[in-house]
Amino acid sequence: MNIHYPMPTSRRGALSMFGGLGAGLLGTTAALADGHGGENPLNQTSIDFSDPVQNLNAFIRVFSDIDPDKVCVGYYTGTLYNVVGDWKKVVPLCGLSGMGIRRVQTLEDNRYRVFNRELAFYSDIKTGEFVDRWDNPMNGETVDVFPIQNMFVNAEIAPIFEFDMEGTTIKQPFSPPWEVMNGSALSLFEVHQEVKSELQPDEWPRESSGPVMRISEMFHRHTRVADLENPDLTSVNYVGSWMRIAPYLPWMLMGQTEGHLLYRTSTYKFSAVDQLPKAFLAKAEKEYPQYLEPPPFSSWGTPNNSSFNTYKDMREPMPAKS
Repeated sequence: MNIHYPMPTSRRGALSMFGGLGAGLLGTTAALADGHGGENPLNQTSIDFSDPVQNLNAFIRVFSDIDPDKVCVGYYTGTLYNVVGDWKKVVPLCGLSGMGIRRVQTLEDNRYRVFNRELAFYSDIKTGEFVDRWDNPMNGETVDVFPIQNMFVNAEIAPIFEFDMEGTTIKQPFSPPWEVMNGSALSLFEVHQEVKSELQPDEWPRESSGPVMRISEMFHRHTRVADLENPDLTSVNYVGSWMRIAPYLPWMLMGQTEGHLLYRTSTYKFSAVDQLPKAFLAKAEKEYPQYLEPPPFSSWGTPNNSSFNTYKDMREPMPAKS
């Protein structure tokens, strides 16, 4: 088996956030350790993932499409779970289905700009139907659901990117790990971070989980090695998974209650919005049609959105409980 694992390293600063499976992407600073096991040709590939240029090209073709005239749609569906303490069982809370629609602009020096837009809906855990009001079993309240609606989630990715660490400019290769086995290639990407909350508890006592948020994202994307090695393919299909560890969502009105959310989803790649599941597409076309096309290239430089700053812009703080 041909496995490429990153070595852990601390980091601060990074690439812009970008997603498509409702989620964001932050630059990794990992270095590759290149290992080759066995002589089975199904466990080998002509792609050198330790080369940042080849790694990034493969990543972009799986994640999206390097043809600027093509649109890529990433779709995910799964469940949000409640996690409290060390011993209480994990409990499913609601469903989540979402999409990211994107187009890629190729620049000089093997750099890519990703223009991405995100939309997602929450659903009843029993019926699977999308809901606008949700009975929160954790606090006994019926709350207004706030869909994921991020108009701009753009990012530029380069084979060698720069970021600031304690006042020093650090240069690192783009080097997320890959696994190759039995003719399949697995793209691995993980993000683990602590970030200042967009919703501070003094202003948002019921919506904020605290002054700092812990967020982890774990992406697995499976594709065929033969497709990845074919230079004529500007885009390569995948199926995969996205997992996320994050605070309770602000619309759940949990405040700084102990616990957090675990997301577990399956992910898919489409080439057009009409390939989306019918129920999701119908709701999107009726209520959020502007999210069914990616941002234009002219939107470069527009501030990016997240679920938290979008909530902050569109909602008012709820008064604290007496």
